[in-house]
Amino acid sequence: MKPTGDIDSLRTEHESDEQWTVRRNFMLEHKDDFGEDELITLAQLFTNIEFLGCRYPPETMKRIAMLSEKVASNYRDSRKNKLKRTFVQASSAAEQKAKRTFK
Repeated sequence: MKPTGDIDSLRTEHESDEQWTVRRNFMLEHKDDFGEDELITLAQLFTNIEFLGCRYPPETMKRIAMLSEKVASNYRDSRKNKLKRTFVQASSAAEQKAKRTFK
């Protein structure tokens, strides 16, 4: 069954604007290729991988990578100039602070 309704009606209340835009773009790109249930599932898998770092069986990861190539590339390009967070281990941060304190 091809998607019958408006794709915008599929947005969930917990999605940020950024997440929704990426998932929506994925669904728009593939709306004629899959039935509604499969399309929704594939789009959710893609956003889980992209935003949450989820991992799935290798076959699934390959399929999503292939299907999301264009959408993911556009999204990643849009993020290039945005602020990036750097995480450090607490022990490293404490060590650096201690070095500054005792100089």
